[in-house]
Amino acid sequence: MVCAVLIAGMVFLNSILRGNWTPLIGRLFVFASSFMLLSATARGAFIDKADLTNDLVVELAGDSDQTFVIAREALYDMGARLEPVYIPYLDKTLNCTVLPLKALMDAYPKFDTAIAFCYDGYISYYTPEFIAEYEPYIVLDLEGNVKGDMQLEGAPDLGPFYITFAKPLKQGSSEMPDPDNKRPFGVYKLELGTRESLVGALYAGPFADLNHDALEGRELWLHNCMSCHAWDQEGPGGNLSNRTAQIVAIHGRYNKKYFYDFIRDPSTLIPDVKMPKHPHYDDEKIENIRQFLLNFPE
Repeated sequence: MVCAVLIAGMVFLNSILRGNWTPLIGRLFVFASSFMLLSATARGAFIDKADLTNDLVVELAGDSDQTFVIAREALYDMGARLEPVYIPYLDKTLNCTVLPLKALMDAYPKFDTAIAFCYDGYISYYTPEFIAEYEPYIVLDLEGNVKGDMQLEGAPDLGPFYITFAKPLKQGSSEMPDPDNKRPFGVYKLELGTRESLVGALYAGPFADLNHDALEGRELWLHNCMSCHAWDQEGPGGNLSNRTAQIVAIHGRYNKKYFYDFIRDPSTLIPDVKMPKHPHYDDEKIENIRQFLLNFPE
C-alpha cells in the first residue's frame, strides 16, 4: 500500500509540474483501480501445493472448455526417455525420465507456444524458436527417487513437475541472460496456444510498432520479467509480484533511477523483497525494458 501511495504521488507531482491537470484524475483513477483489483484478484493465481495431484493440467488457449488432466502415468507413453538432467540448485547432473515438451505439443498441432504455470504464481514462456533450439523437457522422475517424488536434498521441491533443458547455462550467459526462467519447478499446468492467443497484448495497440530498443526490451520482458509480473488483471504473466506491467511502467516513466536500482538489486530498496538481483543487466538492457514499457499510454 505504501508503494501505491508513492507511485500515485509521483504521478500527481509530475502533472502539477507540467501544468497538465486534464489527465490527472483519469490517471489516478486507473492506478487506484488497478491496485484494488490486484489486492482482490492477483493472489488468486497462487495454488496450495497440498491441493495438487501428481498429474498435469493442460489448457488449450482460446477455449476455456478445453482444460483437462493428463495422468502422470500417461505422460510416460507420449515419448518419455532417460536423459542426463542438469540441476542448477545442486550444480550437478542426474539421470532422469523426461518427456520432451515438443512430444506433448505434437499431440495438439494447432499450437506451437506454451506457458508453464507454477503453484507459487510463477510462469515460464516457451516460444517455437526456443522449443526447436533448446528442446526443453518435462522431468517426470529423478534419479534415486521413487516415481513422482521430486524432492532433492539441498534443492526446492521440484514437483509436481520440473521443466528444464539440456544446456547447463548460468545467469549472465551471453547466449541467454536468464536461463533459470526456462527451468521452472512446481509446474502443475501447461497452457498451449500461439503467440497471438497467449501474449498478443504485448504486440497490440501501442506495442505493435516498436523501435529497436523497445523490441529488445520486449524480449527481456517476455523471457524474464513476465515470469513474475502480469501484464494486466487477466495476464499474461506471473503473480509472484503484485505490480503489473503498467505499474512498473509508471516507475520507469517517473523515477528512472529507482527503476534502474530496483532491477539491479531490489534488496537495497526493500530488504525483504522477493525479486532476485540482476547484476548482469547493464544500463542498455535496463533502458531497453524501460523503453518498451514507456509505450503504455500516459
